[in-house]
Amino acid sequence: MKKYRPKKQTNKALTSKKVDVVNGIKDGMYWQIYDINLFSRDKSRVLNVLEKKLASGTKKYWIATVNPEFVMTAQKDEEFKKILSKTSLNVVDGIGLIWARELEKRFKKQDLRFMNKTRKSLLGFMTGVEVLRGKYKDQVASGADLIIDLVKMAQKTDKKIFLLGGWGERAQKMAEFLMTNYQISNKNIEWSEGEPNVANSQVVKKINKFKPDILLVAYGMKKQEFWIDKNLKVIDVGLVMGVGRSFDYYSGELKRAPFWVRKTGLEWLYSLIKEPKRFKRQLVLPKFILRVLYN
Repeated sequence: MKKYRPKKQTNKALTSKKVDVVNGIKDGMYWQIYDINLFSRDKSRVLNVLEKKLASGTKKYWIATVNPEFVMTAQKDEEFKKILSKTSLNVVDGIGLIWARELEKRFKKQDLRFMNKTRKSLLGFMTGVEVLRGKYKDQVASGADLIIDLVKMAQKTDKKIFLLGGWGERAQKMAEFLMTNYQISNKNIEWSEGEPNVANSQVVKKINKFKPDILLVAYGMKKQEFWIDKNLKVIDVGLVMGVGRSFDYYSGELKRAPFWVRKTGLEWLYSLIKEPKRFKRQLVLPKFILRVLYN
């Protein structure tokens, strides 16, 4: 008599997503860096995906805007890496990731017998020059830019937006900016400063009462992703995206880098000059470069 063994339960949605990603990697839709899957197409394709999801009323579609700091943090924090595997779409927010991807392509074309540190450094430098000249500028989908793209979609289709976080009155100032500059109706926008000054239970209650089509969470890298992961199952939202400090740019708290600086991917350097206290955080960039080149 055969011993009965219960069937192993699987998460069909997660399994399906993994299959889609594997197929996407094969056809160039996605690429991987240190086990993190990233959407590999240009910004216009990203917007096309988001526009379709918004129009169809898709619920709980989670977008993460990944930059080198995300990648390096995920190498030290396994839980954060797991969270980045749960998102619906990871987009490239950082020219450093484009450099890493293009460099990887060049490495694959080389004879490994001659790939010493000098040769790797030279390839890295040449690839960097191309990137800084703006050759791949259309490949970056920064959170700060995607906010405005989503706002324009919302305005055209009468969708609702909820702004969470940003500290102090920044979410409110951001809302006022959008109402003034993008004709968002005051009926279609709501906000909350969030924790620590507003209890999370009240935040969730306010979100669910409003039922936003778009939720933008500005709690800062990592904290916002953990918040979304924890609360997504209990909030009634359409698209949700962590946007870091992007509210600062539109609330008047911080001037954004000129377009020509953003084009070269050096917005991080501009921010560092404006706010030298961010120096310690920016040390992750040379660490990222060295890891890509030599590990």
